[in-house]
Amino acid sequence: MIKIATPISHLFENSQFAKEIISNSDCLECRDHSLSRDFDNQELFHCGIQPIHKIHEDDFAFLQKIAKVKPQLRLISFHMGSSYGEPELKNNMYCPQGKEYTQEELISNAGENFRQIKAILGEKVSLAVENNNYYPTGAYNYVTDADFISEVVENNKVLLVLDISHARITAHNKKIDYSTYLRHLPLAECIQLHIGNYGINHDNIAFDSHQMPKDEEWNEVRALLSQNRSIKYLTVETYNDKDELIGSLKEARRIIDELSGKPI
Repeated sequence: MIKIATPISHLFENSQFAKEIISNSDCLECRDHSLSRDFDNQELFHCGIQPIHKIHEDDFAFLQKIAKVKPQLRLISFHMGSSYGEPELKNNMYCPQGKEYTQEELISNAGENFRQIKAILGEKVSLAVENNNYYPTGAYNYVTDADFISEVVENNKVLLVLDISHARITAHNKKIDYSTYLRHLPLAECIQLHIGNYGINHDNIAFDSHQMPKDEEWNEVRALLSQNRSIKYLTVETYNDKDELIGSLKEARRIIDELSGKPI
């Protein structure tokens, strides 16, 4: 059964909102900022550490803390945000700063880091990487390429979190065919879908707006869930309004029930 996994966001600061969101979810996804929250059923953790970079002892210590305080954890996913070690964030886009890694260094770092991460988290916790969105700033070399993502996944025997908006943004900003790009990602190893919506600014740059999904996104979710039996979690990433989130969670439930043959 596919589970609806909802991120613990600022909406959870309102206890009534949290109760309603939880009642429309199967489990929760913790983030770095919500490590101390003690809600039940935190099966997932979406971590800002980038295993394609050189990571340090304090990062490994943070992972040890996650393992200790989240005993229900079944999946932890990681970012592959930038080809630069310390990118500067401007207008929600990474810009070159710090060490620029070569593709070979990024792949080597991933291999070394995932060996240590697996030793910390153990066999009960699955590991995954999320595809990022591409912006034409010079800080996204390699990391959004489908072949690069596939190599990281396959070399390290980890899984994929497919963020549909990130994939659509990448295709738009790179001016490549979306269906072709999607087909070359390691979808057979996809364990989780992130779904939201994206916008396009006055410079014709697509960006991640985290608005509520529309029919186009829901139709793609339905197709991906039908075609990929590896997917275990569906996550709605919209945080602007509680009612919009609840509406999206109910639509997610309707699709999951439809695909499982339950009466709607």
